[in-house]
Amino acid sequence: MPDAGRFATLLKQARLRVTPQRLAILQALATGKHVATCQAIWARARRATGGLGQMTTYRILERLHAAGLIEQFDLGGVAHFGLADRHHDHVICQRCGSVEPTETCLLGPHGDLTARLRRSGFVVKHHRLDLYGVCRACRAGT
Repeated sequence: MPDAGRFATLLKQARLRVTPQRLAILQALATGKHVATCQAIWARARRATGGLGQMTTYRILERLHAAGLIEQFDLGGVAHFGLADRHHDHVICQRCGSVEPTETCLLGPHGDLTARLRRSGFVVKHHRLDLYGVCRACRAGT
């Protein structure tokens, strides 16, 4: 597990116990696509731990999400999870369900919306922006 040390530090900073199960789930998120379902995460993490239960996986994902270590997305009524390792906005395809992080924050500290809010006296501390549409591959297939 190449990221085990980094993940152990993140768990400690979030005041969560460092367990083999939590490390395996974080590693499963780090080695897969940008986001994955609980089922896919469980399948990957189960191989690493040798016996991780699916309900345990759900509970760990809920706790990691509550601690801000992972993000949760609802794609077609199915929860998907991804690492919250840095801030980025997302583009989400409504046909195939792909989720891609943007290269830069679309609002940013100097964006037009942020500047307008600042002028009105509102200071943005955190945001999450998910843009829904149809990806290039799905558009090409129509």
